[in-house]
Amino acid sequence: MSQCPLIWIVIGVAGSGKTAIGRLLSQQLECDFLEGDRRHPLPNILKMASHIPLQDSDRQSWLVEMQADIQWAHDRDRETVITCSALKQSYRKQLTAPGRVQLVWLDVPQTELERRLSQRANHYMKLEMLHSQIAAFEPIQPEENAIIVDGLLSPVEVVNDLLKTATQLFPSLENSWWQRCYE
Repeated sequence: MSQCPLIWIVIGVAGSGKTAIGRLLSQQLECDFLEGDRRHPLPNILKMASHIPLQDSDRQSWLVEMQADIQWAHDRDRETVITCSALKQSYRKQLTAPGRVQLVWLDVPQTELERRLSQRANHYMKLEMLHSQIAAFEPIQPEENAIIVDGLLSPVEVVNDLLKTATQLFPSLENSWWQRCYE
């Protein structure tokens, strides 16, 4: 039997539903939740709010913060769901390095992303930034072992489908939280 994931990283571009899915997944798994956007330093947030795309150099301190959160959870056997755009394969490799990390890609067509972002209020990441994220995104490769889910489904359906697929890969997910993470 495969060891179940300890860290779940819900990834996708702006508007894909990372926060909604991540929160719901953490509730279903009865585990911690960390919103990756909260790890961005203020200069990054101000850039994005001004519709200025981030560069790799801007993202480095953010990725280090995310990596520290992942390592902290890993070292303490704290099952955790984290949201993160993780647009590039090198970012995903950096974040999955500790092991027992499962990537979850929310696959949403561009037209739906545009619709969602045009309706978004109270968030610095607006529609104007979507195209830079899509341009920066490097497709998920088979060796990344990401679970790809249909982001057009309702959040409940997305999480149910995700957990169904994940349980086939990791049967110990049928156990209670305190049984599955300490096997």
